[in-house]
Amino acid sequence: MNIVALHPMVHGLLPELLLVGGASAILIVGVLGARALAFPLSILSAAGAIWMSTRLAILPAEATAALHIDSLVAFTRLCTLLVGVLILLVNRHVPEEREQPEYFSLILFSLAGIMLVSVANDLVLLFLALELVSVPTYILIGLSRKDVRAQEATGKYFFLGAFAAALMLYGFSFLYGAAGTMQLFPAGGETRSLAAALARPEILADKLTLVGLLLVIGGLAFKVAAVPMHFYVADVYQGAASAMTGMLGFVPKFAGFIALIRVFSMTGWVLSDGMFWLLWAMAALTMTVGNTLALMQQNVKRTLAYSSVAHSGYMLVALLAGPGGLAPNAADTESPLRNGLSAMLFYMVMYGVMNLGAFAAVSCLRKTGDEGDDDSVERLEDASGCARKHPWAALALAICLLSLMGMPPTGGFLGKLYVFSSAMSSEAGTARAMPMLALVIIGVLNSAIAAAYYLRIIAACYLGKPADGIRASRCRMLHVGLAACAVLVMALFLRPGVLFDRAHSAVADMGNKPLSTETSATAELTAK
Repeated sequence: MNIVALHPMVHGLLPELLLVGGASAILIVGVLGARALAFPLSILSAAGAIWMSTRLAILPAEATAALHIDSLVAFTRLCTLLVGVLILLVNRHVPEEREQPEYFSLILFSLAGIMLVSVANDLVLLFLALELVSVPTYILIGLSRKDVRAQEATGKYFFLGAFAAALMLYGFSFLYGAAGTMQLFPAGGETRSLAAALARPEILADKLTLVGLLLVIGGLAFKVAAVPMHFYVADVYQGAASAMTGMLGFVPKFAGFIALIRVFSMTGWVLSDGMFWLLWAMAALTMTVGNTLALMQQNVKRTLAYSSVAHSGYMLVALLAGPGGLAPNAADTESPLRNGLSAMLFYMVMYGVMNLGAFAAVSCLRKTGDEGDDDSVERLEDASGCARKHPWAALALAICLLSLMGMPPTGGFLGKLYVFSSAMSSEAGTARAMPMLALVIIGVLNSAIAAAYYLRIIAACYLGKPADGIRASRCRMLHVGLAACAVLVMALFLRPGVLFDRAHSAVADMGNKPLSTETSATAELTAK
């Protein structure tokens, strides 16, 4: 059937439907007893969704009552699926045979949730998409290992996730009350939407509207592991299997930042002084708290967990920079390096790859035990001297850690360069230029602090006395996924435009943000 002849709703959701259909088919195959087909079918479903995403014709700024399909959707779909394939490869060895259908189908459901977050044009659909991202991860943590820590992590993550979801849903109710509609952006001839309502200065400045935005930001802060909603990260990351922890570092975080882009797009990137300083404080504290707590850890997984918090802070810096300010020279606003959103998207995908690679390397280095058990190294002394017996796994771990640190020649260096460059130039010539410069200085200092604990792990691998009983995993798919992550980290330094140009195109139609609420109000009064 020609896809053009399909219903517009179905046509707009073909990649998501293919992924959900594949996940459902895997569950059915598992019930029929062909559990060995679960992994091949999951790879096939992801590959089919990638093909559909690249072939599907997407019109810029197209919208319906429920869907808002723009260039950001295409970028989110493709990056989610490509990183998703790496996640599937790295997790191949984790589930027991009888649990493989449930395990791999839940991963596909969670990936479909990210894609639905990007396409949602309705508060209800946005909320359900975010929950589709989160709920499977609650179950996956418990499935990933047979350990009391995994059960404890599942409980903590579930209850705190439910609290964050309630917080966000309560915020949505305030926004609905302010606008009288759940639709995010105008669609067709429809003029009523949250974006249209929040474009009016008196509604955006209303206290109840601000309360709603604060509650939504608080709920999404849990998804991205930002201060003050970061306290669950270390226990959850340590409790889950190492390969599953690599997924947790990307999937909820990516969905949360895509949702934050949509929320601030509804406001036209108008940031009052109060909202500006709130995001400024969140970014500064998230970077500082994450790196400080990571320095205090001796457990590799807890170190990388708090590192994940710090990286959320770097991404919040880019989010605060937004799509570019009103520069004195209008041509300067078209520069990709002025666009904080493109820098954030590049950094998010880059972080997903290098973080997954780091946890894949940790999962590859295992203590003596059965292959089915998650007995990957966790403490620094367990990883001591592993480079002598397992040089390739140690090399991949070192490459990913150096990228997380932001050292050339890795993609992580360019990611931080893009983030800090956009922050320094986004508010040039305004009163907010100095606070943004101070935030960049805090970010650079935090990057230097982070080098201490990353180098500590690398030094233990290469300079420490070899620990007894450490072997490499025999799972070939894990080796392929680990090698792919390490190669991509290096390749994106050599050819960053492959990703960065697409990231810039994904947010280029969001335009330039006004300097302040007062500027927007003045412009509207002048127009009247």
